[in-house]
Amino acid sequence: MKILLEDEKLTKNEKDEIEKLLTRKNKKFKTDLDHMWYLINLVWDDYGCDNRNLNWKNIDKFYLHPVWLLNGLFIETDRESMRHRKSIAEYFKDKKGLKILDYGGGFGTLAKEISKVTPSSKIDLYEPYASKYAYKNIKEFKNVEIINHLKENYYNVLVNTDILEHVEKPIELIANYNKCLKSNGILISHWNFTPCIKCHLPKHFHFRYTFEKIIPLLGFTREMKNDKHGHYFKKISDVKQENLDKALMREKYSKFVYPLNLGADKIKRIFVTILKELEVSETVKRIIKR
Repeated sequence: MKILLEDEKLTKNEKDEIEKLLTRKNKKFKTDLDHMWYLINLVWDDYGCDNRNLNWKNIDKFYLHPVWLLNGLFIETDRESMRHRKSIAEYFKDKKGLKILDYGGGFGTLAKEISKVTPSSKIDLYEPYASKYAYKNIKEFKNVEIINHLKENYYNVLVNTDILEHVEKPIELIANYNKCLKSNGILISHWNFTPCIKCHLPKHFHFRYTFEKIIPLLGFTREMKNDKHGHYFKKISDVKQENLDKALMREKYSKFVYPLNLGADKIKRIFVTILKELEVSETVKRIIKR
């Protein structure tokens, strides 16, 4: 894992903690991403966290751990992670004077990329577990500021990446996003409701098949077509209790059909495997005939 511990923004304590983490790497993992997930899982276990019996006191400690600083440093050196963030930032090309909220923005990687594309816009970064490094990391970007409270009916755009799978009530969080946005404001969201790391809550995995259909029940349009990373929605109304009730009812339905969706996925994978094998077989036959 190519992490520059010589980074002048890192304190001695942060460097020491990261070095300790890196000594716990497991050789069986081939990629840096797999190593990163492995280390996150180790720290989750160190704090006795359980993703089926949530103890938020321990989970808060987990999210304050330097493993998340290491994760941020990893993201800034990982080509695929940065490609995703630059893709989102491209949405802001030729846009000026916006008020943007980066919700759960870590230590500012996405906010910095957006700042480069639209320097005339103001970017608020809301991160409940902001590290000291985060403040140093955005210091050169004068239009980026870490905030500790949210403003209602204020932002033109709200972005969030890989947040919803970590929180206890993702539907209610989307309703809060709605409150932060002005009318016709844009919500840009990316989620990962899969079991790749232990801090992704299993009770939300069913959302991987349905969440983009639930968001329009909360005062947004259907998903907008785009060629950028993530899901894009426009706010068309405030959220009322009846909207929230409908979304929560759809959540129950999503849970009910989850086993069916998993089964359909499994059958699809089997068919894809069979088709690939048939293609290989036909190719071999053609070679032999030659």
